[in-house]
Amino acid sequence: MVLRRPGNEPQVDGAMARVELQLPGEPGSVRSARRLVSRTLLDWALPHLQDAASLLTSELVTNAVLHAKTGISVELYRHGAVLRVTVRDGSPQPAERRRHAVTAGTGRGLGLLTVLATDWRSEPSGPPYRKAVWFELPLGPAAVP
Repeated sequence: MVLRRPGNEPQVDGAMARVELQLPGEPGSVRSARRLVSRTLLDWALPHLQDAASLLTSELVTNAVLHAKTGISVELYRHGAVLRVTVRDGSPQPAERRRHAVTAGTGRGLGLLTVLATDWRSEPSGPPYRKAVWFELPLGPAAVP
């Protein structure tokens, strides 16, 4: 597990802050990613984003663990009035919403992104990863679902 904080970031009152965590593609990485999100948002004085950001990050990391079966990168990036969380993995397959039966125990993660995030995308990523799935949440407490 490698934690990188470029430069002197995070800057709580600054315009930008970034934190990245590299994880193995295994189930325990979901908990590590949630812990990163929680601690970082507390450091950045954004506790009102913890629930939504932790839930959505858990869904994306779980998808990477189940489907990509490769190393994973989780990045939190705060810029202006937006928090962006990006999960990268080694699969070239884009994340796509699929229809599942109401009783299915899987398949709701991307639907949650659509409901809770102000924006999200799945796109190709540069080496060593092949795909990035990101979502954005507004920093203001009144805008969080």
